[in-house]
Amino acid sequence: MFCTLICCMDGRFIHIINEYIRNNYKYNYVDTITDAGPVNKIVYEDYLKSVEDKVVLISVKKHKSDHIFIAGHSDCAGCPIDDETQKNYIIQASEKMHFDLPHEAVTGLFVYEDGKVEVLSDFKKN
Repeated sequence: MFCTLICCMDGRFIHIINEYIRNNYKYNYVDTITDAGPVNKIVYEDYLKSVEDKVVLISVKKHKSDHIFIAGHSDCAGCPIDDETQKNYIIQASEKMHFDLPHEAVTGLFVYEDGKVEVLSDFKKN
């Protein structure tokens, strides 16, 4: 019923990602955690010890979310790098999140400026 999305705060992409998840993964509710370019923070910072982690754990524990989506997008002001580097961060962030929370499925998504969504990684629950 619930899943968790960690994505950029950019309003051009949040609705696209939410709709994509609801339509393709059949979740009713998407707990959406936003930050400015969070994918590099997950890779390079101890994200699971931060305030954002407490929100992720609320979604997982209270809402019984069983799937975490980590998404980035083209033209990100919070992580101003080229698309290929951003995609690599999303894959690394997904892997790290799955390592830290192995009981959760973790999927990495990338959204292009035209709204097309690409699945970059897909880790199943252990």
